[in-house]
Amino acid sequence: MGWILAPGVGFCHAGDDLIFLDVRRDRYIELRGERRAAFERLCAREPNDSEAMEGLIDTGLFARSETATAIVPLDVDVPTMDLAAAPIPRNRLASIAAAAHSLYWARQALLPGRLATTLDGFAAAKRARPSDPDDIGLAALASVYGEARRWVPVPPRCLVDALALYRLSLRNGFVPTLIFGVRSSPFAAHCWLQSHSAVLTGTAEEAHNYHPVLAI
Repeated sequence: MGWILAPGVGFCHAGDDLIFLDVRRDRYIELRGERRAAFERLCAREPNDSEAMEGLIDTGLFARSETATAIVPLDVDVPTMDLAAAPIPRNRLASIAAAAHSLYWARQALLPGRLATTLDGFAAAKRARPSDPDDIGLAALASVYGEARRWVPVPPRCLVDALALYRLSLRNGFVPTLIFGVRSSPFAAHCWLQSHSAVLTGTAEEAHNYHPVLAI
């Protein structure tokens, strides 16, 4: 018996800070002091007393496992390329309509209690498909979306755009990766969609200002 991260939880070291994301409760948590010391002992498979373990369990970040304790921070490469240099496609009514439909869907997906369910659905769809090496096709779709969404009266927001493009990608047979990132001093959060070789929403420069904490 051991411990693992609870479903929908990821963590990273952002500078000297230890930051967790719990998408099911839609919040970021920093472990400090005794809780951080207890967490580090847990990761090293060193014993914690009952009080220390109760403090960790109370965070809701961890779950029991039938296997040995295995808790590691997210390790993912963020591409250095983005779509800034991609050719701008011609506007087409169908592309604008598809972008609008996905954007309005994404805003609904962010209503209280829906984000975790949405991300679970994305993760399940991604597991059901093999990794897709067609970065060119995915980048082309992202370029079409990026141009078309300019005509949709929905204010830019990183998570809304990432969810909208993720949905469009799955519907077109592509499997991108959604990354949540954080930084500290001062704290800030960001998310973006990426393929194997390019950042698809936002810019690569902006993404590299954040430490990846959770990937879908």
